[in-house]
Amino acid sequence: MKELLHKKRSDLHKGLKLITISAHTEDPDSRTRVRKSFLYNVSRTETVDIPVAPPQIYIRKHFDTEHKIEKFTFQVKGIFYTANGEWMAKVYFHHCLNVQISWKKSFLPQQVSGSD
Repeated sequence: MKELLHKKRSDLHKGLKLITISAHTEDPDSRTRVRKSFLYNVSRTETVDIPVAPPQIYIRKHFDTEHKIEKFTFQVKGIFYTANGEWMAKVYFHHCLNVQISWKKSFLPQQVSGSD
């Protein structure tokens, strides 16, 4: 069984836009929750900061063997510039992927060793 939820929020006066997609999947071995979110904050700017800093990437992975829960988080944060007709815009973005797997059986997937 799979459930999908989509939310879209925006505040044009503040230049904010948020899109969230959530999915819940249940199968005989596990229950999986996946949430993807995309946040954008747009503001006008007169100057462009050159060089633009590369995006920041955060990755976290966690195993809870007592409760049989596996969590994974991937985030990307950064800034880019774009032109809209006569003015420049500075766009701050934050993309996030969260995955949580609850195992129903008394096992967790085997970890893969990186000795290839």
